[in-house]
Amino acid sequence: MKGRAFPSLVLVVVAMAFGGCAVRAVKTTEAGDPRAGNKVLIATQRSEFKEAVVTRIVEGLKGDLCYVKVIDLKALKDEPATEYDAVVVVNTCKAWSMTRGASRFVKNFEDKEKVVLLTTAGGGDWMPKSAGVDAITSASKSQKVDPLADEIVGKVRKILSPDDAE
Repeated sequence: MKGRAFPSLVLVVVAMAFGGCAVRAVKTTEAGDPRAGNKVLIATQRSEFKEAVVTRIVEGLKGDLCYVKVIDLKALKDEPATEYDAVVVVNTCKAWSMTRGASRFVKNFEDKEKVVLLTTAGGGDWMPKSAGVDAITSASKSQKVDPLADEIVGKVRKILSPDDAE
């Protein structure tokens, strides 16, 4: 019996390890009235830094009488992004490239002036090549959360109300 229990125990430990390390999807959340005049879509990946930035972006847009929907970046391909007035894409630089979902979206989305792209990169100095959208890169450092979120909120407001922009 002792010989049979060990392989089972190993399988349980391996399953728990992989389950704990698996990337979890961002939970879809919404803020504001879906019938609002302006709609903003935020597609992001899960990380403590990205979640903090996205939370601040949503908070910053709450008073603007707009609807904000936050989805997982992988769900972006299934979301009708053309129905939104602004789209914020938050992704990670891996091997000197945007994530596949972000790259495909930026390449295929025709209304590029509606898009704000945030790519987190080690030192924050990498920029996507010819993205054709308003792109920002940043290192994932806690002191950058507020200024980065404020910058993105400003860019989204400019997209939503170009005549009111500074």
